[in-house]
Amino acid sequence: MRRLRFPLWTKLALFGVLGVAATHSMHLVIGRDIASAAVSDEQAARGQDIARLVARQVADAVLVEDQASMQEAVENVASAPHVAWCFIERDGKVLASSLPAGTPAGLVGLRRGPPEKTAPLVVRSGGARYLDVAAPILDGQAGAVRVGLDMRPLEAAQYDLGTFLGLAALATMVVGVIAAFLVGGRVARPVKELLAAADGFDPAVGSASVPTRGNDEFADLAVRFNEMMKRLRAAHEERQASLQKAASAERLVALGSLVAGVAHEVNNPLAGLKNVHAALKRGDLPAERQREYVDLMGDSLGRIQAIVARLLEFGRPRPLTLKAEPVKGLAQGVVRLVGPALRQRDVTLVELDEGLGQATALADRLQVGQALLNLVLNALYVTPAGGQVRLRLRRRAGAVGIAVEDDGPGIPVELRERVLDPFFSTKPEGEGTGLGLSVTRNIVDAHQGELAFDFPARGGTVVTVWLREAAPA
Repeated sequence: MRRLRFPLWTKLALFGVLGVAATHSMHLVIGRDIASAAVSDEQAARGQDIARLVARQVADAVLVEDQASMQEAVENVASAPHVAWCFIERDGKVLASSLPAGTPAGLVGLRRGPPEKTAPLVVRSGGARYLDVAAPILDGQAGAVRVGLDMRPLEAAQYDLGTFLGLAALATMVVGVIAAFLVGGRVARPVKELLAAADGFDPAVGSASVPTRGNDEFADLAVRFNEMMKRLRAAHEERQASLQKAASAERLVALGSLVAGVAHEVNNPLAGLKNVHAALKRGDLPAERQREYVDLMGDSLGRIQAIVARLLEFGRPRPLTLKAEPVKGLAQGVVRLVGPALRQRDVTLVELDEGLGQATALADRLQVGQALLNLVLNALYVTPAGGQVRLRLRRRAGAVGIAVEDDGPGIPVELRERVLDPFFSTKPEGEGTGLGLSVTRNIVDAHQGELAFDFPARGGTVVTVWLREAAPA
């Protein structure tokens, strides 16, 4: 299952929004509590001031039980804004009240104990809340004045404060998202450019580079990245030059292995040329025979020329050029080169096309020829006289292969992991450079192919050069 990926700017925006939301949530709760406590304290202080003022005004009226003065005082207080009630009580008995229907017993009974206990109380009536405050008359000896303040203004102030803080938090979140988008885009763009340059880097074509903007850390990163790409390109060119030198050295070694057989192959037409030359030199041949001998000389010279041309073509280095090549033709090119060496060592080369005579591969004919020649010469070296070296054409999905099989003793298990190491050889000193298989692997890698080894139970070694199959014409 593919993991869901979010762009960098989205993560930054989400982080910013969550941070702002958490911060403003705390601010909202703490600020609202502080503001509510401040407003509530202010309202309680206002109510107590009113209650104490009334307590001083009605002290004489309470002592002489002047009902009219007490009633007038409480009604004057009740007429003030946001005052819900005002009444005078003593020992649980209401002496005067602003409530037309009378003061409820439950409201009177909220305050039990000495009159000096005047802490504000919150009273609920239906859906409304009221703040009940009390002030003692004559230090509580003559009763107490009770004043009820409507808390709806306080609740409205709390609501307005919460709304303001919420809108401020929302605005900050929006600004945070926009800022995160801008900053994230600035951060993500150079990162995307670096990724695109890294994905598109091909040392065989050229060094990838990214534009350098500004003078911040991303600009420094772009400069370092471009320098790294140049170093990779230079390292690739140096490696290619080293591989080319190794291939050239191995090519010369392979040519040296073929010299003895080629000398024998050239000697046969040379001997015929000498005989024809001697016969023509005598000058006693009829004209028809002379023409026949001249044709024989041409044939012999053509054979020598073909042998030398094959060697020159094989020994000439050149860059990789891929095109559709018949796989059977690649194998037969190697057969023509190693024919003399096979006859000299009394080894038979068998070609097995297995129905793939028309298959084609994307290949450079000369370089694949060198790779196959290295494998065939290795197989020829380990195959005893009278044995066989087999070239077998194979196929799998999207690829065709040329397998080289020998009748040798096989590669020991402890040496199989080292056979591709440069300069590793099991041949006696002076008979090999140890570069044959290493060069072969490099050639196959350059073709985006695969060099596979198999070790049959019967003995011997099977090395297969897998190449990408070319689309049919």
